[in-house]
Amino acid sequence: MMKVVVLIPTYNEIENIELLLERLIFLRRENRKYEVEMLVVDDNSPDGTGRVVLEYSKKHKFIHLLSGKKEGLGRAMARGYKYAIGHMGADVVLSNEADFAFDFEHFGYMLEKIEEGFDAVIGSRHVGIGKTEGWTTSRRFNHWVANYVFATLLAGVREVYDHNGAFRAIRVRGVLEKIDWDKMPVKGFAFFFYSLYELTKITDKIDEFPVVYTFRERGESKVSFNPKYIRTYLRDISEYAALAAYVRAKKWGL
Repeated sequence: MMKVVVLIPTYNEIENIELLLERLIFLRRENRKYEVEMLVVDDNSPDGTGRVVLEYSKKHKFIHLLSGKKEGLGRAMARGYKYAIGHMGADVVLSNEADFAFDFEHFGYMLEKIEEGFDAVIGSRHVGIGKTEGWTTSRRFNHWVANYVFATLLAGVREVYDHNGAFRAIRVRGVLEKIDWDKMPVKGFAFFFYSLYELTKITDKIDEFPVVYTFRERGESKVSFNPKYIRTYLRDISEYAALAAYVRAKKWGL
């Protein structure tokens, strides 16, 4: 039986976390051919997100909480992957966001593709009927700069079209296990782009399928010009540009 760890990073998601956990519990019941466990990586959310997960974990042994200090989304994701592989014995890690932007309806499809022989299955807003709904003009511009200008043009990572989505399932054996998560040089949301670059060095068995991204209905987006997060956003987009330049230099053999 293939062991699947669903990896979700959280920070101040109190408005979404119970609905998310209930959705994952339902998915587990509907996909009994797999051994499904959940790992929530929470950066000590001051709103109590971690406490809710902890209470659920006492009733459901397949729900796990990995807490840590707030160091950025990238550090949280790397910590989660390392834990899922090293401590939970995952065969596949399937990641997503906590705000229901990407619908878990594709859960079964993604795992079937892994069983067919793909090493990574990526939900994409930029293939087929994939799209975004509910975004502001500024958010669309932010995404275009990161995804197209930095990741595609500057870095030259053209194996996939959507570099920044969290909705992806990746095989552990021969793929994720080859990445040194302690040396992942990413703090912010550039993690998704950079980890894809690392994947493309390991495998070309990647399935990119269309998904619809729906802007969150509850809670606050951390990738925005919101005064609460503007400093973090500017730091993260600067890091993204620097990493894209680094990848291009590596491709040129510099």
